[in-house]
Amino acid sequence: MRKLLALIDSTNTWIGKVVCILSLVVAFIISYEIFVRQVLVKPTIWVSEATVFGCGLLYLLGGAWTLKQDGHVRVDMLYHGLSRRGKAIIDCVTYFAFLLYIAVMIWAAWQYMLQSIAVRETTMSPWDPVIWPLKIALVVSLIMLLLQQTAKFVRDFYYIMKGEEL
Repeated sequence: MRKLLALIDSTNTWIGKVVCILSLVVAFIISYEIFVRQVLVKPTIWVSEATVFGCGLLYLLGGAWTLKQDGHVRVDMLYHGLSRRGKAIIDCVTYFAFLLYIAVMIWAAWQYMLQSIAVRETTMSPWDPVIWPLKIALVVSLIMLLLQQTAKFVRDFYYIMKGEEL
C-alpha cells in the first residue's frame, strides 16, 4: 500500500514540476506578445489562444499537486482548530461528496474528450489549433486528482484507526 501511495505522490509531484516549467513557457509567450505588439507593432494571431491553452493546462494539471501540498482552499473556521484526528475524520466524511462530484466530472469529461477526438475539434479561429489534447489533459487531471484525494483518504482513515501516519 505504501508503494502505491508513494507512486501516486511522486507522479503528481513530477506533473507539478512540469507544470512549473510550463508556467515559464506561458510567461515567455506573454512577454513575446507584449514585445512584438508594443515595440514592433506586429501583433500575433496565435499568442492569445496559446496563452489561454497554457494557463488552462497550468490550472488543470496543477490541481493534484496542489492537493498533495495541502494547498487547496477550505472553510477554515472550524477545521483549523481541530486536532489531527478531527481533521482526518472531517476529510474522510467529505471524501464521499468529493467522490460523487469527481465521478460525474470524469464521466462528463470523458464524453467530451471522445467527441472532441472523433470530430477533430479545433477552435475555428484564424490560428485554428486542435482542442482535443486539452480535453485529454482534463480527463488525466481529474483522474490524478481522484487518485491523490483517494491516497489522502487512505492515509486519513489509517490515522483514525491506528493513530499513526501511513
